[in-house]
Amino acid sequence: MPPVHDGDATRTISAPPSKRSLDTDPESSDANFQIPTPYDSGLSNNFTTSCDDFLNNRMLGSDTIKNCHPFSLLLLTSTGLFDASQSKIRITQTLEATCAANFTDCLGGMNSLARELITDSACKVDYDNNNAQVVEAYNGLIAYEPLYRASCLRDDEGSYCYANAVTNTTNDGEDAYPYSLPLGVTLAGGARPTCNSCLQDTMAIFSTFAGNSSQPISRTYSNAAQQITIYCGATFVNVTAAPLKGGASAATTAFTPTITLFIMFILYFFQ
Repeated sequence: MPPVHDGDATRTISAPPSKRSLDTDPESSDANFQIPTPYDSGLSNNFTTSCDDFLNNRMLGSDTIKNCHPFSLLLLTSTGLFDASQSKIRITQTLEATCAANFTDCLGGMNSLARELITDSACKVDYDNNNAQVVEAYNGLIAYEPLYRASCLRDDEGSYCYANAVTNTTNDGEDAYPYSLPLGVTLAGGARPTCNSCLQDTMAIFSTFAGNSSQPISRTYSNAAQQITIYCGATFVNVTAAPLKGGASAATTAFTPTITLFIMFILYFFQ
């Protein structure tokens, strides 16, 4: 079942409205720009009939996908997002649409679609057979929260961190590489994202989800974090997953049943 986190450990930096708004930029009023959509180049036909129907109709036709503009699905599947990433204004408009969505409703909708995707009446056969696009879709659905929170981070000037990353041409786009970690994509061996507060805050978000084995980032975070510490410093990011909020320690968990058994043992002999 797709996990749900409260994500309180994340930090979203807000700036004054004058720095956040694009209304004064003439390019931002272009009525021809449309918010990118997932799988805008179409899906393959390499699916079972039930899965094809689910992906093309139930999932892509749902209000959740249409209204939430999920960054987690856009990132690896949308040519429109790639095109928007060539412009700081366009990618900012896209992120504003993503971040303006009702997070609670969208998270519930994305989790519901993920659960439905792996049912017998949808894509279970395809998923069990490791169909690449089906696994990609499932990962995009369950990774909604970590990528929503990461994509909505802003720097001290009010710019979206992802917009900065994807438009930074000084390091061949490597600042954007970490954003694929929650989708199960490993960080390229030679990648060196810029060691700034955006990278640090993004990895802090990801670390809070990396301890959940049902999240794809549980398989990609640790190696990426270790790689980043090599050139950003040993304390720049958590190398291991941060403890889940509210989780009991191993010692406490183990100690509780021991006390219970001891009390039962005493009562047995003195009754």
